[in-house]
Amino acid sequence: MCNSFPSLTNIVSINLQISILYDMAKKIKKSKTSPSRPVSINKKAAPTVREAVSTRWKLAIGIMMAVLAMAVYAPSINYDFVYDDDAVIKDNRYVKQGIEGLDEIWSTSYFQGYDENMNARAFRPIPLTTLAFEVEMFGLNTKVHHGTNLLFYGLTGFFLFLLLVKLMRGYHLFLPIATCLLFILHPIHLEVVANIKSRDTMLGFLGVCVAAWLLLKHLDTQKILPLGLSLVFYFVALFSKEEVITTLAGIPLMLWFFRDYKMGKIARTMLPYLGAVIIFLIYRSNIVGGLNEGVTLTYLDNSLLAANGLGERSASQIFVLGNYLLKTVFPHPLISDYSFSTLPIVNWNDWRVYVALFSNIALLWVGIKGLIRKEIYAFGPLWYFVSVSIFTSLVVTNVSAYNDRFLYVPVLGIIFLIVWALLQLVKKLPSGQTETVSLFFKNNFVPVAVVMLLAAISIYKIEGHLPYWKDRNSLFLHDVELAPKNARMRKNYGGSLARLAVEYQVNDPALARQYAELAIEQLNYALSLYPGMPTGHIHKGNMHILLNQNDEAIEALNTALVRDPQNYYAKASLGNVYYRKGEYENSIKILESIPKHLRNPSDLDVLARSYDKIGNNAKAAEIRAGK
Repeated sequence: MCNSFPSLTNIVSINLQISILYDMAKKIKKSKTSPSRPVSINKKAAPTVREAVSTRWKLAIGIMMAVLAMAVYAPSINYDFVYDDDAVIKDNRYVKQGIEGLDEIWSTSYFQGYDENMNARAFRPIPLTTLAFEVEMFGLNTKVHHGTNLLFYGLTGFFLFLLLVKLMRGYHLFLPIATCLLFILHPIHLEVVANIKSRDTMLGFLGVCVAAWLLLKHLDTQKILPLGLSLVFYFVALFSKEEVITTLAGIPLMLWFFRDYKMGKIARTMLPYLGAVIIFLIYRSNIVGGLNEGVTLTYLDNSLLAANGLGERSASQIFVLGNYLLKTVFPHPLISDYSFSTLPIVNWNDWRVYVALFSNIALLWVGIKGLIRKEIYAFGPLWYFVSVSIFTSLVVTNVSAYNDRFLYVPVLGIIFLIVWALLQLVKKLPSGQTETVSLFFKNNFVPVAVVMLLAAISIYKIEGHLPYWKDRNSLFLHDVELAPKNARMRKNYGGSLARLAVEYQVNDPALARQYAELAIEQLNYALSLYPGMPTGHIHKGNMHILLNQNDEAIEALNTALVRDPQNYYAKASLGNVYYRKGEYENSIKILESIPKHLRNPSDLDVLARSYDKIGNNAKAAEIRAGK
């Protein structure tokens, strides 16, 4: 870990000291005693705050939200590793070391434990740390990892409700309850919960919910402890996912619309959080460099890069913004990846561009109009635009034009706007009449029925789509059928078939050959759509090895190395196939080029055998001895 930056404990301690000194100075300044008299500092009593509901009911409803959130996704506890789970846990050497890998986790980029040559501009040590602790205690155990995801999602439901009910205490309970309910049941969250890798997104938002809730407690009580704890959880959020930075605008929106604070007080309140973001960015830049430093994006990653000229780029960008908004209200179909060319490149002669443009403008107008008038409905669209902005490629080209998981946080704004509209249908009781649960349901059939209908539809969608995430083959087959021209998804599906071929190689060689042939067919199609995918060539080479087609395997693996000269997997497979062909010098040359710390026992065995074959028994013995 980099020792040039303060630890989280020191950061919190500094913030606490500054806050205490600021509080004392404020009290001294307000004192009206003359300079010749002793200054008397009287402890100011905490303001009395009337909550909308008792603590007992808040906890009870929050627990119900948590239980519901976990129950809906409970089947995922039996699912396998899928997609990027390999990169963050299954094949991540730092995570697999357990607590011994923490130093590397906190001093390297997000994917470096999987591939040290992968230059990704991501630094998310908190989710990797939680996975490392799970591996330390339980080993690689999918039930544990998925179970922990379920727990974190349950905690998200619990703390989101506590935040909303405290934030919206001046409004009918229908508002926080329905908003939280529809949020935890929104189908767009399916990928984040079912994919272990996406724990980073979940922990980021969970940390923000806890931090914002504690901030409100601090503002209500003027106590320092909630502020200190709030900053701790805000750091947890930041070190979980970079997108949390947008809450520097999101949290002030909460205070503006739901508290009677002036802009000056809101700005002062946010200063410690701004400091936290600055510390995070300094720490992060020391690990992974600047915003785009060393990162090369292609149109495979972000299809907007395939646009020709400003006309296509701007029209396609607007079209993508329309897709973001559409999926918040109509999350269908759900796909795990939107790489080239799932989203089409369009021009200004496409009517969908204008629908997307006017829809976004209308929603933004609602937000700005309400902001000026300080009407709470505006919180919804403004939260949406603030939190989705980091993914839109409007200023900085994002790693992808669109993904369903990017909407995990932004959908809260659209849900709030919908629930606010339903709140207008809630009937007010005559003065002096006490509202009970039964009376509320009796008098407000329409808004309750709409919420229940939306919840039921959401659960139906989740339960119908969730099984596709049970394993990589089911997921990729489903997505290839929905997005047949998605080059990366074709490659992923070919890779999943390749895994099946290897799995059946011993017990059912005939079936293994069938899977290998199907894998090559899918991989050839994927590479025809986008040839620059090293892993596609590697999978293809491995399948040719399985089919004893050594010349084809060598061609595919060398092509992979042209695309990615330091790729370990290509080198390991190529060394193996050279040995099979009796080209021992080539086998030695390629295997010796693999850094020693990356060589596994199989690589060392082939290397030692190759040295034996050329008569260098001493070198072979040295390798076997681990020297």
